[in-house]
Amino acid sequence: MPGPVTLSLRHRLPWVRRNMPGYDPPRHAGCIQTMKLAAVTMVYNEAHLLPIWARHYTRHVGARHCYVIDHGSEDGSTADLGAMNVVPVVRWPTDEERRAAFISRVCAELLGRYDGVLHTDVDELLVPDPGLFADLPAWAAATPHDVVTAVGLNVIAVAEEAPIDPLRPISRQRRYVAFSSALCKPVYARRAVRWAPGLHSADAPVVFDSLFLFHLRYCDRAQALARLARTRAMSWASEQAGAHARVSDAEFISLLDNFAAMPRREHVAFDASLPPMADWLRKVQASQQGREFETYRIDLQINAYELWPLPPRFDGTF
Repeated sequence: MPGPVTLSLRHRLPWVRRNMPGYDPPRHAGCIQTMKLAAVTMVYNEAHLLPIWARHYTRHVGARHCYVIDHGSEDGSTADLGAMNVVPVVRWPTDEERRAAFISRVCAELLGRYDGVLHTDVDELLVPDPGLFADLPAWAAATPHDVVTAVGLNVIAVAEEAPIDPLRPISRQRRYVAFSSALCKPVYARRAVRWAPGLHSADAPVVFDSLFLFHLRYCDRAQALARLARTRAMSWASEQAGAHARVSDAEFISLLDNFAAMPRREHVAFDASLPPMADWLRKVQASQQGREFETYRIDLQINAYELWPLPPRFDGTF
């Protein structure tokens, strides 16, 4: 029988934590309600998505604390990022195992300078529950966990929605999301971790704590197909590597159509203590059983084949 989902929701606001026995507040700027965070991503020719990622994380942690690992971009997308840190690396054939090991080392190094590190792909935006926290540093100050897994949600475009305007918040242009365990990634760490290929897992147990990951790959058909063409043309380490990123246009369009046609719920609370979200998170945590020594420590194929509407409190948050 699966145990309860590991939660720290409304019962653990910052002022509560400050009064817990043994609480050790962050040691910077004399502040106990915020933390110094670094946000990290790795990119290659992401002229469309990188400005969205940059705008989002700059708002939360500040441009000087954003780190863009540039894996040999040739489109100028990393040339003018202001105060953000661009870390150029020599391009090698795309190899998820090598990328995960490299990112693990970079984030471990940054932990010598920061209270915590956030890592996402460029099409992933992290949002703490806006009903509880103003921003990611406030959330990080409240969580007692060294490694936190986000609740993974694909942002889905449905037929009646217009193409994305990248200058406007995505959450005001897309209404629906779909839960996927493949996106329940360990994205926050305040200790060194070793990520698995694809960054879907790490050497840490799965702990959910009021943090949501919004995945933008499927939220705009034209941009998704353009990105697919780029990933198909990339050099890969093996024929098997990145198969999902090299499907045909026809296969991908069929996938988008299937997503858009899924049944729509009228209301979901986006509360990890309430169904349906609680039920899906329990399935993810239960899937850890027997996988302690596997590359991926959860089942990456746990999907809710239905569309959940974004609650109003997420309006404008990403």
